[in-house]
Amino acid sequence: MEEVRWVDSFDLPSVFDPRSFLYKEWHDFVFFDRKTNLFGLLNFAIHGNPYDARRGYGAALAFLVAPSGKIHTGLKLIPLGDLKVSPYSPDFLSKDVAVSYMNNNSFNIKGHIEGIALDLNLPVVLPPVTMNQIAFSILTRNQINLGMIEVANEMAQIWDKWVELPRLDVVGTIGVEGTTYSIDTTTGYQDHEGGRFEWGSVTGWDTGVLLCDPTNPGEPGKVSFLFYRYGPSGDSQYGGIIVKTPDGREKYFESQLVSNVRSGDYSGERAYIPGVTLLLYPDYRPKIPKTIAFSASDGSDSIEITFTPRAVCTIVVAGTDEAETTFNEMYCTTTFSATVAGENFSGAIPCWFESVRHRGTGWR
Repeated sequence: MEEVRWVDSFDLPSVFDPRSFLYKEWHDFVFFDRKTNLFGLLNFAIHGNPYDARRGYGAALAFLVAPSGKIHTGLKLIPLGDLKVSPYSPDFLSKDVAVSYMNNNSFNIKGHIEGIALDLNLPVVLPPVTMNQIAFSILTRNQINLGMIEVANEMAQIWDKWVELPRLDVVGTIGVEGTTYSIDTTTGYQDHEGGRFEWGSVTGWDTGVLLCDPTNPGEPGKVSFLFYRYGPSGDSQYGGIIVKTPDGREKYFESQLVSNVRSGDYSGERAYIPGVTLLLYPDYRPKIPKTIAFSASDGSDSIEITFTPRAVCTIVVAGTDEAETTFNEMYCTTTFSATVAGENFSGAIPCWFESVRHRGTGWR
């Protein structure tokens, strides 16, 4: 736990970095409270040269799904002069909203993102896991293939940092539109990414995590997935699904083993950020499947997950070459079953699913 402060700190570029204008780094805090049925995604980010107030800026974003299914979003752009970040701390401090890492190994998130009021404490339950640790684990347990090498080479040119905090407690309150929700859950998660991103050259990825509660009988310790698209046309991809048992055993189902079946068209709740998106593109409605099913088997180990999106927030970001990329953030319910090392798991588990694609490019 003592490593969290420096492992999860911001990886700011050098003032001499000629590619600092491509710098982007963000923290995603994700949680689902099963008692109130409230889903939350909070994103705190830096975009562009962090030393140039004319071109760089900070941003705080909230995507909440109320128990009724209604989506609430907020986006606050923060001038660099009003933002404090450091390569020695995960703190993200501004006048309106602040993320502070405390000496007791917990995060405090306090303030407002537009009309959403936050007063949360998030104790870190499990130690951080880095991109290098995940890669080492996969490479030492699986045969190296061309897909692994090509994706590793492409990601190494873009990503400088990728850290996850596999489990956080989330306690506190969230206020929106006159209603205050009390949050008390053990199913929080943090994803921290950073690098030099030119969106016109990034084909995209599908990633996410099932917000498991291993104290519930039959649920695994953790389930996460990443499928990264690469190549000139973006038709190639590599990745897989990692299932972790409550006692720490892991199984990796690589993409060559995974069947991916999509059906129908999603017609539920949607939100768009920035709000001007619908003014610029009034007919824009990125295609999202009604259901997405992953299945795989490897010897005696197997997994089946069916994702059903319940709410979608589409975030449109522009690149320096005017290319636009969409981050489709989804709150999903899942039906899950797996057998790993002779142990059976199953459940209806809430999930955060992120699909990143060029605007205008749908699911194939």
